[in-house]
Formats: sequence, structure tokens, C-alpha cells
Amino acid sequence: MVGKETVVKIVEDTFRKMREPANAVSASGNQNELGYSVMPMKNPDDSAQLDIKVRCPCGNSMATGSMIQCDHPRCSVWQHIDCVIIPEKTADTAPQELPSSFYCEMCRVSRADPFWVTINHPLLPVSVAPSNIMADGSYTVQYIEKTFPLSRANREMLQKAEYDIQQVWCILLDDKVPFRMHWPLHSDMQINGIPVRVVSRQATQPLGANGRDDGLMLTQFLKEGPNKIVLSRSDSRAFCLGVRIAKRRSLEEVLNLVPKEQDGEKFDDALSRVRRCVGGGTEADNADSDSDIEVVADSVSVNLRCPMTGSRIKVAGRFKPCVHMGCFDLEAFVELNQRSRKV
Repeated sequence: MVGKETVVKIVEDTFRKMREPANAVSASGNQNELGYSVMPMKNPDDSAQLDIKVRCPCGNSMATGSMIQCDHPRCSVWQHIDCVIIPEKTADTAPQELPSSFYCEMCRVSRADPFWVTINHPLLPVSVAPSNIMADGSYTVQYIEKTFPLSRANREMLQKAEYDIQQVWCILLDDKVPFRMHWPLHSDMQINGIPVRVVSRQATQPLGANGRDDGLMLTQFLKEGPNKIVLSRSDSRAFCLGVRIAKRRSLEEVLNLVPKEQDGEKFDDALSRVRRCVGGGTEADNADSDSDIEVVADSVSVNLRCPMTGSRIKVAGRFKPCVHMGCFDLEAFVELNQRSRKV
């Protein structure tokens, strides 16, 4: 006799398989141990794949080869693994290792700067191929030319609302810091034939782990109808380029993006973190054990003065990976970052 729980599980598994793309692995296999979705595709003409949302920088909207899905719940687009996952250049012949989480280029750009919210994308993301290496070890200068339309409605919106801008952005596909803009080395750009400086750093200077590039503001160079951008670069890495219309968020809107207290860290997790910070214990410690207990410190001083403003902290802020107890004033930190943004 089959139990009720078994019947419910069979029905749910069958319903889930019916909704999954054709040739996708089952629910237990489709979500691998790292959390992202990987789908091997066998027949690109299968009618069951019509519900698959494919948007890849290569421009091919067919679900062919091995695919990977964006982790953002409101995006969930599928992309070709060979197009967006850049293998490391090593002598090892081991299978390609996929990242622990994967976000498409649009989602990465939208999270790169909380002070800008994307309205739409006049130019969808396109691949920027790496430069070829020459005999002397240098890299060739390569060009990419793209045209995108600007409708009358969008043009009027840009003229009436000064906080709406059109921006060309670029990211490094295999960037170790995924949520930032990143331009190639030796980048130069022309917008409708007008030269525009791309970055403020030296053309030969790589972007460090703590650095970030900005998008280029195009509004003053655009016209109604077709617009052309030309990017030249000399870089051995693979990038992705696009154009978006974005709107500036206010300080209050950015502060509202910070998780509320009820949505933040649980008390037990916070207690464990504090114990790790002061060195007085770990999550694995058992208070009832008979093992020797080493007292590291009976008190820890926490400075309530913001290191950036010198004023008393109103709302304490810290970065999640930090192992120290020091904090900063949340509003002051966000405001200082707002001032450093380009208008």
C-alpha cells in the first residue's frame, strides 16, 4: 500500500518535470551541489524548449549545448556556458569548474552601483572578444561597432528628467569581483563620431580588487534615431558591453535597500559571530563539555564614534565578512559613497 506522502511526492515530481525544459535533468540533478542550474541541451528544435528564456551575449537565442541559468529569481535567463564561463588558462586537463553562483551580465550591472536603477536596455549585452597576441608578445587593437536606437519618447524623457541618463557599461566576464563595471586595457570610445574618455586610470593600469570603473554617460552625445558607438581596446580578456537607461536613486531609497532588522542576522548567528570576533568561542563549542576553557578577554571595547565623520554612530553598519567588532555610521557611509558618484 502506497502511503499518502509517497503519492504527494510522485505528483509533485511529475508536475515539476513537466514544467522543466526538455532534456533538463531532474530536480535532484538540475540543481547541483553549488546551487546554480545547469542544463545539457540535445535537440535545439524540440518544441518543449519554447518556454526557455535564452539571452546570451553571443546573440544566439537558441538553447544549444550546455546551458547555465542566472540565479536572480526575477531573471532566470539561460546562457551558453561556453560564452559566459571563461576557463582558467592552466596546464591541468581537469573538467571546467563552474562558479558557486552565477548571475547574468544585466543582473551584475544592476547590482554594481545601488545609486542607479536600470529603466531599460536600448542595446542588449554583446560579447567583446579578447585581443590576439602578436609575435612580439603585445596584443592587437581590436574594434567593436554597435548601433542602437533612441526613440522620441526616451529622448524626451532624458531631456525632461535630469536624473535619467543613458549609460554605456562594460564588465569583465570572469571578474573575481562580479558586481562592478570593468573596462578593458587601452580602451577608447567614439559616440556618434565624438571621442569620449573611457576611464580615469592609466590605459595600461589593471583594475585592482578594490577598484571599480564607471559607466559612460551618453545623454549629451545622443540623437533621436540610430546612434553608433565604437570601442577599441587591446586586452587579452573577454568582456561584455551594453547600453542602458538608468535613473538615479536618492539617499533615502538606497538606505531602504538595506535589510530591516527583522530580515537581518538572527540573534544566535550574531552571538556566534561576536564570540568569534572576541576569540572567546566558536559555533562548535559546547558549553556543557568538560574540556578546558581558555578565557581570552573578559571585555571588549567598541568605539561608537564613526571613523569617517568623527560623530557618534546612529545606526551601526559593518560589512558581513568582517571579523572585527568595529562599525561605522550607516547613513554617513552611504552619503559619502553618493558624493563620490559621477553625475
